[in-house]
Amino acid sequence: MKWYHGMLDKKNRMIHFLSLGVLCIGFVLCRYVCFDFGIHGMKEWPEVLFGLGIIAVAVSFIRKGKIAPVCTAFSYMAGFIAGVIFQTEGEDPGGGTTNNLWFIWTVVFVCFILAGMISDQLIRSSTGERDKSGEEKGSGG
Repeated sequence: MKWYHGMLDKKNRMIHFLSLGVLCIGFVLCRYVCFDFGIHGMKEWPEVLFGLGIIAVAVSFIRKGKIAPVCTAFSYMAGFIAGVIFQTEGEDPGGGTTNNLWFIWTVVFVCFILAGMISDQLIRSSTGERDKSGEEKGSGG
């Protein structure tokens, strides 16, 4: 059974590595490509969300999640696209302009991360978490 656990670890590393790659591509597209085309004017917010995404993927790797890293990677771009589609521009009382793209992007991103982590937890609890020997935790044998 040791070879089986080794394959699961390799698959887990690959899922997280690919998810991190997709997250990086999304960051470059949102921060540099779309910024240059004038879609949004936020310089640091894509970096903040990217950092949150890296933390989420790292936590998922430690907890051996499979759904959360994929949700994190794709929700970065999905949140940005939703923000672009549903953004509204307004004017604040001081005469400046406001835009809610950042708020929509953040809400979608965080909700997808949480949904992925909750899904991983539900799957883990429904299948019964196993320790390194392959037996269920809490079993008396």
